[in-house]
Amino acid sequence: MNKKIFITALLALVAMTSVGAQNLITAATDAVRFSKRDFADTIKIKVMDGAVVVPVEIEGRTWNLLFDTGSPLGLWIGQKEDWMRQMTTDSVTFGDINQEFRKQTIYQIPTMRLGSLLIENYPTIVESAVGMVACNRFDGVLGFNLVGKGLSFKLDTKDSLLIVTDRKKFFAEEEKGRPKAKYRTKRTPAFRPLIYVDTPIGWVETVFDTGALNEWLALPQEQLDYWLAKSPKKQKILDDLTIQTDTTINSSVGLYGLSADTIVGRFLHLPKIHIDHLPVNDLYITTAHRTSRVGSAVLKHASLIIDAPRKQFVFVPHDQQDITVGNSEAGSVTFIPTEAGDTLGVLKAVVRKGSAAYQKGVRTGDYLMGVNGTPITDACTYMLMDRHDEEAQFKFRSPDGMEKVVKLKRTN
Repeated sequence: MNKKIFITALLALVAMTSVGAQNLITAATDAVRFSKRDFADTIKIKVMDGAVVVPVEIEGRTWNLLFDTGSPLGLWIGQKEDWMRQMTTDSVTFGDINQEFRKQTIYQIPTMRLGSLLIENYPTIVESAVGMVACNRFDGVLGFNLVGKGLSFKLDTKDSLLIVTDRKKFFAEEEKGRPKAKYRTKRTPAFRPLIYVDTPIGWVETVFDTGALNEWLALPQEQLDYWLAKSPKKQKILDDLTIQTDTTINSSVGLYGLSADTIVGRFLHLPKIHIDHLPVNDLYITTAHRTSRVGSAVLKHASLIIDAPRKQFVFVPHDQQDITVGNSEAGSVTFIPTEAGDTLGVLKAVVRKGSAAYQKGVRTGDYLMGVNGTPITDACTYMLMDRHDEEAQFKFRSPDGMEKVVKLKRTN
């Protein structure tokens, strides 16, 4: 196998818990109280790469929280606030998407206003490392445990609205004829939903994680190798779907910071998949991941109803029932932060060999110096840029000082 580098930079927020933490998370969620019953409310939100950012009010101040179905409870970015109450003196071991583990304390937010609903005793952990991807776009995370408490939601990513209700049949009419995905939470950390995805090599059960920013589908190569070890027929199907197999730089941000290493992975073209009953066509993905999941990118094309009583996700496509992605340049060029003390730049390119970026002379290890004339002075400068343009002018500098200015599609 040729040694090539072609993909990177998953920015996913996941709070994965150890078995020992599940009972405490459940107890913490049981303590949550709502100020009213039989209600429905509509809240203006921000939509970011399909992910939903919800305003809440705490102690007279508005905070923005990412609605993260991959997290079993809340997450606060930064330091403990004075108004937080420590729930227990016992620390609990939590792990993140990079399989890094730390002991954490669960705190409670005494009162949080979501629209007109007051939520009391909401559980959260506190961690500062996620700030490197939050870039002040959000202050923390709302977890899926609110659904476990009986709240249903519509994440309207077309009109940038959040509808929240405790009424059991509130969305019944809107759900008729829409593609659905049943979820379950058994045998997973409490309050994390598992759904089925039908791929050309078979059904995969995976987490639906709206905190996996701008990601469609992650299928880890290690899991694929395990599943297909005794199935030559399916292995042949996977080989036929493979555009490229490489040793890959994979970079992801978890609760406890950045992880970057090399993983053997494939670049796949999936002509058609189904997220349970939602058809998705012409999808390109990489298998250079540690865990499997469906991410927030699907919500760039469809709004999402989370029906708590029926334990199902209902997709409301913005245009057609079938979603066609056509992201063949996925992973053409992505970026990882440079090492501490590197004075040449703050972001390095990772380039898939044979891609448009590669053909235009960009190479893995080149420093990103500017986009559309704006200097890149820190990682957040790039992440906060307006990306409505189909193409942008990128300025790179190679480690030996050569400058390169090229036009590229912005796929992440």
